[in-house]
Amino acid sequence: MSVVIPSEDLAPVYRKALKTWRPVILYFANEHCPACEWAGPVFRQTAEPYRHRANIYMLDTSQSPRHPLVTGTPTVLFYKNGKLLKKLKGIGTEDTLARDFALHIGKTKAPTSPRKPKHDLSWLRRTFRSLCTVPRAHRWNFS
Repeated sequence: MSVVIPSEDLAPVYRKALKTWRPVILYFANEHCPACEWAGPVFRQTAEPYRHRANIYMLDTSQSPRHPLVTGTPTVLFYKNGKLLKKLKGIGTEDTLARDFALHIGKTKAPTSPRKPKHDLSWLRRTFRSLCTVPRAHRWNFS
């Protein structure tokens, strides 16, 4: 489901949010919706490990501008490079939501920068080569 919505159909808030290289997840809910009361904590718990890998927005439909693809709540929209990858009406179960996050975002761990080695290996090798152990030590005979 790769749908491109013309940018003039979207509110400026959404246009700005979608101009990123990172995946974007928009979660729409309403405070008066019984299904949203159950889905909100489940969505937060599932989205928490992915917060470093994607831009995740939880939006209240009564306070945010209207999105043309949202016809009911709760709705989850998965975007990448400004294109809609998947639309969920409701969130399904915790497992299916977690599977969708993993499929559209990828790994949960943020990329790490290579660490500088803690030890100087060349110095350590030189030290071990010149190390004199007891069996190899010269025995002085003072008799």
